[in-house]
Amino acid sequence: MASVGSADRPTAVVLGAGGFVGRNVCAALRATGRPVAAVARRPAGLPDGCRPVPFDVARGDPADLAAALAPLRPGLVVNAAGAVWNVTDDELTAGNVTLVERLVRAVEALADPVRLVHIGTAYEYGVHPDDTLAETLPARPVGRYAQTKLAATRIVTRAAAEGRVSATVLRIPVALGPFIPAESLLGGLARQLAAHPTELRLPPLDGVRRDLIDVRDVADAVLCAARAPRLPPVVNIGSGRLVPLADTVDALIRIAGTGANAPAIVRGPAPAGRRDAGAGDRPLDIGLARREFGWAPARTVTDALHALWGSTRVPQTSQHHT
Repeated sequence: MASVGSADRPTAVVLGAGGFVGRNVCAALRATGRPVAAVARRPAGLPDGCRPVPFDVARGDPADLAAALAPLRPGLVVNAAGAVWNVTDDELTAGNVTLVERLVRAVEALADPVRLVHIGTAYEYGVHPDDTLAETLPARPVGRYAQTKLAATRIVTRAAAEGRVSATVLRIPVALGPFIPAESLLGGLARQLAAHPTELRLPPLDGVRRDLIDVRDVADAVLCAARAPRLPPVVNIGSGRLVPLADTVDALIRIAGTGANAPAIVRGPAPAGRRDAGAGDRPLDIGLARREFGWAPARTVTDALHALWGSTRVPQTSQHHT
């Protein structure tokens, strides 16, 4: 396998490039002119301009992964892979913990220095009484998804603290934007709206507020982390404020342009085993990202919803994170 990078534009390797966050990270990297290699189990559905590297990290040997990465001579590895939707506990462990263990060992084995940026989640914090969620707070995740993501964060931060890798974890809240998964609340709503239904089925949302971030701002944060002179172990990447989810749903319905033909909304029970189980109504403190990365969110929730709706109305490929 020949190297795809160069001395001035080293290759960026993205895991989970066919998924929601990974796809947008690839687009941001490609927009800078950087060569991008996409590590995925299946080559289908990868962003344009990416070189596919077929590999199942959760099941493959770290030495084999290192051998696959070495010819690419990457300067940056971004882990946007992981198990999220419609998976068992064993699959959560494999996709969120085992995968990261093997990735860290593979990056550590590379001859040239590599920067590793791992995408974590705000759900790792769990419930706190504090007004905002700062990186110094203890993590007390409740749901199994958040617990496995915290285990991955600890793998990455431990390796960085021991000097085995140069790495940081970006903790993100609810992300919105182009190519959002249909399994998510707003992704599912967009798919319903695209079918021009007479009624919309939604869970109860009264009083539910979340920190919402445009996924393209997350991708920009990855670029900032890639060039930052120093790396805090964990950095919050969010909007820093709470938005009522009911208002966000109403905004997407307006953007979809249903007008006088607006469907009736039917409220059903909240889905069991939600990935945000135990998450509190607290925004992320993004002061560290501003100070260390020079990063701040540049897009509004409305921007994210317009991009989400625009991507819903084009042919979709299967969206996977691994």
